[in-house]
Amino acid sequence: MHLFQSYFHYMREPEQALWVLLEERSLSQACAGYLAAALAWVLFFNMGDGLTVPVFLFKLALVFVAEIIAGCFLAAFCGLFLDLFKVGTSPVKLFVLIGSAGFIKGLLIAFALISMALPEARLGCLAPLGLLLVLGLQLGYLTRSVRRMYNVSYRKAVSVWILAFVPVIAAAFLLGVFAVWGLVLLA
Repeated sequence: MHLFQSYFHYMREPEQALWVLLEERSLSQACAGYLAAALAWVLFFNMGDGLTVPVFLFKLALVFVAEIIAGCFLAAFCGLFLDLFKVGTSPVKLFVLIGSAGFIKGLLIAFALISMALPEARLGCLAPLGLLLVLGLQLGYLTRSVRRMYNVSYRKAVSVWILAFVPVIAAAFLLGVFAVWGLVLLA
């Protein structure tokens, strides 16, 4: 219930609701956002594949853990770059902020449902565009929130998030390379 109250508070007064969210450091709300993001990823990429319940739950748990790990790294790097701009912040607050942005990925579920309902429209070809749109909305939310909370310019807020994404994407890429390399060596 507290989650819905936070949402409606954000709709009435966005800046004050962000302050309350970050000052409470509500990890339960952040984890709910990470879970919503994980659910969106799993449903977006597996809608209509006929997943069994155990496989679905395994994928959901795996993506949820990956979302939390990525959130930790993003919060740490964003806090580092904000500190370089002499803006005092807490990585825990940024972790909660990133978790709250996970609800935006729920739009991926809507896109997947619409594309399944209209197979003759061949909306599956637009999946990368829908993915970029949702990630752009998430980046916009995070940028706007950092700008409001820490009184930095849009340029600094965008650069902080982009600089934070680069090492996380590089780490995910290297992890994928090493996983493939390990599978090749095991074969």
